Amino acid sequence: MATFANVMVAEVELVIPHRTPEFTKSALKYAEALGVEDIRVRLVDIHVVPYGASLDCPMIQQKQLERRLKRLARETDLEASAEVVYARNWEQGLRRVLTSVSTVLLPIRRSSWRTSEKRLAARLRKTGHIVIWIDV
Repeated sequence: MATFANVMVAEVELVIPHRTPEFTKSALKYAEALGVEDIRVRLVDIHVVPYGASLDCPMIQQKQLERRLKRLARETDLEASAEVVYARNWEQGLRRVLTSVSTVLLPIRRSSWRTSEKRLAARLRKTGHIVIWIDV
């Protein structure tokens, strides 16, 4: 049993949406620094497929994308899985992989104005997800 945000849980699952390798590495370092023993990380790479193309036969090789994510996951001591998702809209693809109440580590660049990532975090919080910003 681990304590996370003052709640006893058997296993903590963190979802890290992949945008850039720099952002993903920062999120993985943050997850390691939490010091939770039973933590599982899901690296999710969402690719937007244009409406003219089929979601079943994407133009980008899924195996190549998974290898790239797994390479990033090997840089951490945490249990991490890699998922590639194809969607028409990036946010809808992310929402599709989230469970009813997910914890999302969202790496963002520090800025004084409200960015699209901050607006995304607010929308995810409104739907019941836990969102942790990581300043990169």
